[in-house]
Amino acid sequence: MKHFAIVLLAGFIGLAAGCWADRIWAAAGADEEAVDLILSLLGEEDRDMRALAFQQIREEVPGAAATKKFVAALPKLPPEVQAGLLEALGDRGDPTARPAIVAMLESKESAVRASALRALGPLGTAEEVPLLARWAAEGSEAEKKAARQSLIRLRAEGMNKVIVAAMEKAPPAQRAALIAALAGRNATEALPAIIHHLQDDDGVARLAAIGALRALAGPNEADALVAAICRAKETAEQHAAELALLSLASRQREKIAGSVTQGLKTAPPQAKASLLRVLARIGNAEALETIVQCLKDQEQSVRDEAVRLLAVWPDPAVVPHLLALAGKSDNLRDQVLVVRALVQLGSPLKGKPADLQLLSEALRLAKRPQEKRLVLGALGLAADPKALSLIAPLLDQAELVEEAALAAVQVAETVKQADKGEVRAVLERVVQKSNNAEVVERAKKLLASQ
Repeated sequence: MKHFAIVLLAGFIGLAAGCWADRIWAAAGADEEAVDLILSLLGEEDRDMRALAFQQIREEVPGAAATKKFVAALPKLPPEVQAGLLEALGDRGDPTARPAIVAMLESKESAVRASALRALGPLGTAEEVPLLARWAAEGSEAEKKAARQSLIRLRAEGMNKVIVAAMEKAPPAQRAALIAALAGRNATEALPAIIHHLQDDDGVARLAAIGALRALAGPNEADALVAAICRAKETAEQHAAELALLSLASRQREKIAGSVTQGLKTAPPQAKASLLRVLARIGNAEALETIVQCLKDQEQSVRDEAVRLLAVWPDPAVVPHLLALAGKSDNLRDQVLVVRALVQLGSPLKGKPADLQLLSEALRLAKRPQEKRLVLGALGLAADPKALSLIAPLLDQAELVEEAALAAVQVAETVKQADKGEVRAVLERVVQKSNNAEVVERAKKLLASQ
């Protein structure tokens, strides 16, 4: 069955004469003739035929002798076929083809060069590391991608050490490509070398080191990422380091909290904001307390970020801090954020009823109609007759009457064990006050059903 696919290939090309059939069956037992048949198929115009030939090169007729014949055909083929044959030779895995593949990097065709670069992934040795690094930094987009993929795929023993050594000698763009390759290879043993390049003179290399740590870092690298955030010279660099630390925080919340908290003590203002966001991702009680303490920071930008993070804190443990903030701050932004946070925490969710106490506090603190409407929206979903006592007074406020009327009807439609007299009184006021015909009609139906 070894060359059965070759026989099928020949049949597909239309070799109808009996003499051809004899030659095909003979080829099934002779590798040399099988190679010749496959090479003849490479000259076919039909892409499907060539694809089947490439498959045979990958999987059949093994040995260096066959590889040499395939390699010898390379210069004679059109570029499209050269590209396919190069990739098939790479997948074939015979190192005999390596010198010819490297030579094809001199091709005038970018697609051929990209295929040669891809073929070096399974075949390349330590000698090809600088070559691939250069193409990964300086080629066309397709060539860069192919070279980067091959740096990750290199299989030779000790290759990670080879890449680290090459990294130390390479110019900045190539160094960055090699650092990225170490990340793609999951080379955790290279972490010390990668951390060293967090202080590289070149910004591109520093960004590459940060990106590698985003993929590879564990708790032991948290201090290095905190330092990178504090040291960052560019916004993009600080943002990248923050994302890397956020990624680590998602995986190792408790184990890195100490590093982040310690870093806050000496961090510059812009870095403090980043570290506060990481603490919010960690999300434990200590992180919450640290963020609360930053409400007293000398820098307004740090205080603003602390307020923003408290306003989106998902745990009700933040409520006392929100209420304390609302009592101390005259800043409208702070007040609005607190109200929105209380509404978010107090709103009903699947399996969680509305917290009317929180919504009542939100309503008390709301200064503007916009925030009061948010509270009314949450109260309307409360499915609790007690919500009506919070809604009813707002029926007398012209700018809120329609939202209050809708909320009252929504509550009345969902409660079944309510004081009908109380519900009726509120619904009668809805009919009297609202100009929304649909809401009035719903209120009348409820009144008629009582």
